[in-house]
Amino acid sequence: MFHAVPRRSTPQSRYDDDAFPIRVKVAVPGDGLGVLLDEITIWLRENLPKERYATHATRSIGTFAVAYYFRSIEEAESFLTAFPQATLADGTTFRSYRRV
Repeated sequence: MFHAVPRRSTPQSRYDDDAFPIRVKVAVPGDGLGVLLDEITIWLRENLPKERYATHATRSIGTFAVAYYFRSIEEAESFLTAFPQATLADGTTFRSYRRV
């Protein structure tokens, strides 16, 4: 007897992770990003065409994060310059991080 296997579409985050060469992960504190999230969203819309960036919730070692994807290093640098208060989700300082 044939059993249909449900087809699942590939999530957009996977496409974006494969398509965009630059990713910046911003740590999300326990109480969220608050107003900073709104400011980032406005900045992205005002400074980059929609095909030049993407954003997705993600995870990092020791924290939740938001991944901001860019097509160029210059765009990522502009983003980081605009938001110096954003904490990078750099999990390399956590004891659970292992480099194999």
